[in-house]
Amino acid sequence: MTEKSFIENITRARGFDLNLLLYFEAIYAYKSVSKAAKLLCISPSAVSQSLTKLRSFFSDPLFLREGSGLVATTVAENLHNQLSSGFGQLLSSLDYFKDTAAKNKFVIHSTPYAAMRILPKLTSEILNEKLNCEISHISTDGLLDTIEDALTYRKADIVFDTRPYYNFSTVVEPYLIEHTVPICRKDHPRLGSTLTFDEMAIESSTLLNAGSENVKRTQTGIMDFLGQRNFFFSSSSIIVNAAIVENSDVVSFVPVWFAEKFASSFNIKILDCDFCPEPVTMYITYNKASLKSPHFLELLAILNKHKEI
Repeated sequence: MTEKSFIENITRARGFDLNLLLYFEAIYAYKSVSKAAKLLCISPSAVSQSLTKLRSFFSDPLFLREGSGLVATTVAENLHNQLSSGFGQLLSSLDYFKDTAAKNKFVIHSTPYAAMRILPKLTSEILNEKLNCEISHISTDGLLDTIEDALTYRKADIVFDTRPYYNFSTVVEPYLIEHTVPICRKDHPRLGSTLTFDEMAIESSTLLNAGSENVKRTQTGIMDFLGQRNFFFSSSSIIVNAAIVENSDVVSFVPVWFAEKFASSFNIKILDCDFCPEPVTMYITYNKASLKSPHFLELLAILNKHKEI
């Protein structure tokens, strides 16, 4: 359903009390106003008043007296047939969210790199501790996606990002600090084990596209030391930039953790540099309301054990 049609449906239903449909289904099921009232824990007069409103809305008696019970009219039968499947689906959806197990499912938004950096330790400990918990990771683009959307609209329970999102309803904390180093492919024709100002002047670079001011400060610091660089390729993914480096003569700055862990896999080498770029802080952000969940607190306790601050 599109947003436009959804809004149109809300507008159409605005003048109708949807509770009346619940009363209708109860009367239909028991063919009795008093039994429907008992089921709904309200007075028979309240059910009768609701039935009067329904009769007025549909311009039909809906139920006729026959002996000691009620008989549905053709309009009532058709209405029930239309409502029954949707009504059952609605109740099933409500039961799903009432189910305790459903509350043990947590969605984490982060870039693929942040997920590689953080989630293996988290999931390993969850399995070792045999916690009744399911983790769903959704990859985000550090340039396009916003933390505000993810948390405000409950698309995620936890967000890891280099951009802190401060709001009265969220908790934001530094989670780890990333230092960066220059890399190139192992058989680079000109670069040995170091990277100097003069060497950088004749080499092309990759650029990490990021919307984070945190990352941009580090990039500015690198440029201040090594001068204006010739950017041959740009991507919002550290992994993609590394793949470009191993197949070309370009230089890239990547997190130390990534360079050390994947140097052999990507056929890259770390270059020594007299300059130490400003580190980048990665933040954990979540809604304060989540702290009411004991399952979330268990998850948070594990994450806090592996903070690198």
